[in-house]
Amino acid sequence: MVSKSTKKRQAVISFNKLILILLFVLSFTIVILVGLIITRLNSGSGNDIGPDSSIVDGGDSGDSDENGNGSGAEHGGGDHGGGAGNSGSSEASRLPTKANIQPTIDEWVNGTSGDKSVMVYDLERNEIAAHYDSMRNFNTASLYKLFVVYEGYRRLETGEWNADDTAGSTGHTILECLDLAIRESYSPCAETLWAMIGHSELDSIISNDFKIVNSYISGLFSNANDITEMMKLFYHHPDFNTSTLVERMKDSFLNQPVTTYDWRRGLPAGFSSATKVYNKVGWDWDADGGFWNLFHDAAIIETASGRHFIVVEMTHAVPLVKIKQLGSMLENVLP
Repeated sequence: MVSKSTKKRQAVISFNKLILILLFVLSFTIVILVGLIITRLNSGSGNDIGPDSSIVDGGDSGDSDENGNGSGAEHGGGDHGGGAGNSGSSEASRLPTKANIQPTIDEWVNGTSGDKSVMVYDLERNEIAAHYDSMRNFNTASLYKLFVVYEGYRRLETGEWNADDTAGSTGHTILECLDLAIRESYSPCAETLWAMIGHSELDSIISNDFKIVNSYISGLFSNANDITEMMKLFYHHPDFNTSTLVERMKDSFLNQPVTTYDWRRGLPAGFSSATKVYNKVGWDWDADGGFWNLFHDAAIIETASGRHFIVVEMTHAVPLVKIKQLGSMLENVLP
């Protein structure tokens, strides 16, 4: 006969075993659920940039115009040197359709005299959409201001610079100078900000922080590939997110009224009003030869459908009408 105490011990043991089994089943179920959730999150994550993302454009460079009026920017001062994350079938299915742009670039290149380099980058797909000789180095003209201005906004974000402090002897605040260096390609502001950063220091920042290694801004040379990387930084602006800075930056690249010069006479002039062109231009007009020694545009394009592309063209001795034509041809094929 089994005693009552023995039966009680057996009952306790059985109950404890049941609890252990239930805990094991519960733990196993949790592990399975967590695994399913992680898998779902990984398959659903992406790096898409919506229409409200920062898109930045640039002003014109400070050189003389086609009529030979002056050799500097509007206000004087002149120009120098006269991966995507994990991909899979589910992620790929969410990407917008790949744009067939290379034939258009090839057609433009084959029909255009002079030296040229082009890069078209699809920001939604995070890939090169088309290119031609994109590693060829050119004198930057005023595109050097892109590097100066981006670093300036970084310094405002960190507090190293104060937006309301006066920028040297320009008569403008630092924030005003960052704006004018793009909106009107105001060389005195750009030169002053560059000196405040330090020429060699900016070269180091470009290489080490921006990870742009094939440009030498102190020597005023770069290429369409590196300028595209710079425009990607402006678009994503990972180093500054203060809304007032972002909006000021965007506006200075988009709204550039005609002053002494028409700052949007190149690539932007080829697009219709249905397309937003955030552009920075750099030029050098050869008054003696009567041609554009240099004409560069670095733009972020927002199409009517909400797609975003970076377009960079760098040229030597290419007629202005051909730069405009490139814009018109691209608008016809950009989705």
